[in-house]
Amino acid sequence: MKQKSLQPDKAANSGSAIDLLREELISVGMEAADWQEVLTLLANRLFQAGYVRECYLQAVLNRERQFPTGLRTAEVAVALPHTEKEHVLKPAVAVAILAHPVTFDEMGTEDQTVPVEIVFMLSILEPDEQVTWLSRLVSTFQLEGFLPLLKSALDSATAYQHLLDALEFIRLAEEED
Repeated sequence: MKQKSLQPDKAANSGSAIDLLREELISVGMEAADWQEVLTLLANRLFQAGYVRECYLQAVLNRERQFPTGLRTAEVAVALPHTEKEHVLKPAVAVAILAHPVTFDEMGTEDQTVPVEIVFMLSILEPDEQVTWLSRLVSTFQLEGFLPLLKSALDSATAYQHLLDALEFIRLAEEED
């Protein structure tokens, strides 16, 4: 019932949270030894669910090496791996809430690392939509208490609802501007 209110108010708003988020693409308590394993697990989940091409995994690994996406926030460090649209079949966001932090190279630095606890892997078809979603996600990270709340989710259904609520809040704020 709550999801109904999350439908976009305008037909032009093709990028609603409910269109990109899928509970089955959220992993809570994921175990991974390093960033490569996290990206492999998430990319494989996207591939098996039909969202990305087989080449997506290698492309996202290569891009992460060249342009790191680890992001230090005030509360919980995150990573936002993504790659070019030719590796994507359908738009989605896969999320890993890690059991233990994994070291990622920090975005915008040459030699800094960050202990990431939540990974948001984007598979987006349109470059403009990718920028929009990266911006929306970063905006949710700035909501005080959101990342710790997400990190504390005990299951994918709870994490999914927290994400929908936060992204809808951001979308509505964007409409007011």
